[in-house]
Amino acid sequence: MSTNSKLIILGCGHSESEVNLNNNAAVLTNEKLLLIDCGYTIKSALKNQGFKISDIDSIYISHVHGDHVFGLERVGYECLFKYKFRPTLFIKKELYKELWDNTLKGSMSKIGEGEASLETFFKVVFIENDSFYFHDIKIETLKVKHTPNKPSFGICIQNKYLYTTDTIAIPETLSKYKFDYCFHDVTLSDYNPVHATLNSLLNSYTKTTRKKMYLMSYEDNWNDYESSVNLNFKGFIKEGDTFDI
Repeated sequence: MSTNSKLIILGCGHSESEVNLNNNAAVLTNEKLLLIDCGYTIKSALKNQGFKISDIDSIYISHVHGDHVFGLERVGYECLFKYKFRPTLFIKKELYKELWDNTLKGSMSKIGEGEASLETFFKVVFIENDSFYFHDIKIETLKVKHTPNKPSFGICIQNKYLYTTDTIAIPETLSKYKFDYCFHDVTLSDYNPVHATLNSLLNSYTKTTRKKMYLMSYEDNWNDYESSVNLNFKGFIKEGDTFDI
C-alpha cells in the first residue's frame, strides 16, 4: 500500500448548513482520489483541499440525497467534456434506479451528442459481496439506518476507519467491525427520525466506543455543544482533517 494513503474530510455539515460544506470525504492514494459521496458543494470542497475535478479517479455513493449525489452532474459533465475521461462509480445495485431514473436522468439524459445514460459519464461498478478495492485499499460496505425504506450504506476502510454516512445510532452494526476511529452522523436537534441525536449516541454506545468517535453532518450551532462533545466523544470532525490509512 502507498505510504501516502490518506482519508480527507471534504466537508462535515448538515444538509441545511450555511457554514460547512456537505458531509463528504475522500481517500487519496497514488495521487488519485476516491470520493466518498459527491454533494452539491464538491467543487468548492476539492478546491479548498488543493484538488481539482480532474484528480478524481473514483466515486463511492452511500445513498441518494442531494448533499451526497447532486455534485455528480458537475463531475460527470466536466470529466467527460473537459477532461475526456469517465471516473469509476462504485455503487450498490439497490441505488442504481433511484440514482439515475429518479434523480440524475432529468438533467443528464440529453447531451449535444444525443441520448445519455449514467454509463455515458461514469464507469459503473456494482459492489459485490459488500466490499471493493480502491487500488490496494480494501473498503467494506455496511448497511445503515437512515430514511425508512431507502437503501443507505456506510463504509469501513482497512479495518481502521468506520464512516457511517447518514444514519441513526446503529450499535449492533458497529459491534461487528474492527476500527480505530468512527466518523458518525449526528444531529444537534432533540429529535430526528433519520439522524442520530446526541442523546441516542450517549445511550447507544459504550464510553470506549464513543471515545473513538468523531461526529459529523452537524448543524451550524455546533459551538454550543462543543464542550459536551469533547467530554463524551473524540470531538467534532472538521473540514480538512486528514488521517493516515
